[in-house]
Amino acid sequence: MSFNKPIILLASVLLLLSCRQGKVKSSAEKPSTGTNSEVSGTFNISGAFALYPLVQKWSNDFMKLHPGVKTNLSIVGTGEGLEDLRSKKSQLSMISRPLSDTELGEGIWTVPVAKDGVAPIVNKKNPYLVKILSQGLSPDKLLKVFTSDKPLTWGELLDATSKEKVPVYIRKDESGASDVFAAFLNKESSDLKGTGVTGDIEMIKSIQNNPLAIGFCNFSYAFDLSTGNQVENIQIIPVDLNYNKKIDTKEIPFNNLDKAHRGLWLGIYPKNLCRELTFGSLGKPTDPAVVEFLKYVLTSGQEDVKTSGLCELNDVYVSNSLDKLK
Repeated sequence: MSFNKPIILLASVLLLLSCRQGKVKSSAEKPSTGTNSEVSGTFNISGAFALYPLVQKWSNDFMKLHPGVKTNLSIVGTGEGLEDLRSKKSQLSMISRPLSDTELGEGIWTVPVAKDGVAPIVNKKNPYLVKILSQGLSPDKLLKVFTSDKPLTWGELLDATSKEKVPVYIRKDESGASDVFAAFLNKESSDLKGTGVTGDIEMIKSIQNNPLAIGFCNFSYAFDLSTGNQVENIQIIPVDLNYNKKIDTKEIPFNNLDKAHRGLWLGIYPKNLCRELTFGSLGKPTDPAVVEFLKYVLTSGQEDVKTSGLCELNDVYVSNSLDKLK
């Protein structure tokens, strides 16, 4: 029995060390917020519809953690949000598209906080849905329907005999979704033609109310967050990228939000329809309350990204974003 005691003691020591090492590793997996609970002040945030629901959650939770801080949030679209930055009406802008060279030249500093995609959509009750899903619409056909001076018919889009016109809906606000979708078609958002609506919610309702209509929206608005499935009477259009008039494996539209996010990261979804969602400021932020808020967004706040319908950042993105704040 005395011979076994040293062995038992050694095993106990090794087990204790192993547990301690495991705890250290676990805590290192999640970046520390490095937050300062004593910060105070007020700052304004305005901009993109795509980020608004998530930023509203972040703002409310952050103010609970930091009672001395007040944030004011406005949903005005990316374009007006950037204008608010220039006029110093806001300290942070919610941005849902890449900045132009001119905007970068103005000294606008950005940090990624989430990812999203833009999708062309139709009504699930569209009488030609079976054909839309089997052959999709090529970029050229999407270009025609969204830039034509006169309404096209579903027959023209699907190489069929139908004479029913295609009601087209576009965004009339300065939205990142418009810029991304137009860029995918090698156009500017000002080139898009159709009935203008404000925001994704109005876009979704417009398509739901018209079985023949076509439009586009952010991924996060195309899916029901409680089920992960596409919202009622909304169908993402498959894009026929190789123009063979049939939907291949990589072109099958996502019917589930988790699959959509996975496809976004894996490059299955068209890259030009994916974008980073960012916060912008005039120069690197120095206000302690703003810096603390951004640290929160990039650490604890990332847990809210997926539940908001957006795609959370991976560890590399988070690490690089935190480095930008140093």
